Amino acid sequence: MSRERGRRKLMLRLPDIRHLLAGMSSEALGEMFEAYDLAVDALDRFRNQSPREDKLISEYEQLCREIEQEVVVYCKDQ
Repeated sequence: MSRERGRRKLMLRLPDIRHLLAGMSSEALGEMFEAYDLAVDALDRFRNQSPREDKLISEYEQLCREIEQEVVVYCKDQ
């Protein structure tokens, strides 16, 4: 469940490799999808909570970017 949500979120975020994300599946990629889904959900929660925790928001924005980059590298290497 979380893996597919992560895949869909990454497909929206990374349109240049959407076609690759749609057709690929591996345990490593599945784990990245799941991690991305969890990180994006946490980021959304942090952005909406009061008082805002800017440090956490920054950390999770960075985490999401790192997962996105990892997925791009993984897909291009396949």
